[in-house]
Amino acid sequence: MKLMKYCVSPSKLAWLRKEFGKDADGLMAAMDAAGTAYLDNLNALTELQKSERVSAEAENAIKAKTQLQAQRQWAYLWLQQRIALTTRIDDIELAALAVFEFQHVRIEVVEPSEFNTVLALLQAEQVLGFDTETRASFERGVQHPLSLIQIATANTCYLFQHAILGEQFIQLKALLEDETILKVGVGLRSDAHALRRQWGINVASTLDLNWALAQLGAEKEMGTRQLVAALLGARIDKPKKVTLSNWQLVPLSSAQIHYAAADALAALKCFNALITQLTPFYHASSAVKAALLIPSSLIMPLAKYFKDAE
Repeated sequence: MKLMKYCVSPSKLAWLRKEFGKDADGLMAAMDAAGTAYLDNLNALTELQKSERVSAEAENAIKAKTQLQAQRQWAYLWLQQRIALTTRIDDIELAALAVFEFQHVRIEVVEPSEFNTVLALLQAEQVLGFDTETRASFERGVQHPLSLIQIATANTCYLFQHAILGEQFIQLKALLEDETILKVGVGLRSDAHALRRQWGINVASTLDLNWALAQLGAEKEMGTRQLVAALLGARIDKPKKVTLSNWQLVPLSSAQIHYAAADALAALKCFNALITQLTPFYHASSAVKAALLIPSSLIMPLAKYFKDAE
């Protein structure tokens, strides 16, 4: 443990672990990282002062800039640590969170007569929440076709059910293959595979939130429940009875409609929360031409949305 270098005795470490509980190692790692960042910045300032003759005013400006950069780095390190900690919360902790609510969002099961109008509305969006549902199979070797596609905007979630739309269903191809519209969701690989295999739809421009949080330090792949807890501080309930229900049923039950809409809406809200939390770090690095805090793997797909959030 690096803290040992700073004269923290084994007994003190034991006390810290007792005080911090199960998250002790993670919190101490965050302190280590913050301390290292602080010392690195102090060393950089010292070297600069040695190598250059600077006025008192310039020296103060350099010091202020260095301190600001250090503070931003500490804040980012804490964001990473918080994500790592909150993505490990258990069922008891999840149960204590407020329920993910979306009463003010409209949910629409799309009818054939409305299909073209809805499609035009969705094609005007930049980012969409995205998910699918397939009827569960309880027989070996039996696999049901994908039954439902959920696509969410900020104020509406549209449910496209194959049993209702029939051949119109394939007309979602242009929207889902549009590279200018980002589709965000959780575990998108299986959704994309099913659409490609069954309908010849190659979903383009996607962001899997599991992957995004892994770039920020999440230690394991999560489901929607963990992501909503980590990014929104809320709880999304996913009853197994509904998960395994018949998604080819017409009409869908109110429980099925609510469940399906929640997944797509939660994905979009989680994406917006992630952009909100990361944007200050993106702009801070850009403004001072400092080393980027956010991993380049995340900046590449998200830079446009950071800029839009200015």
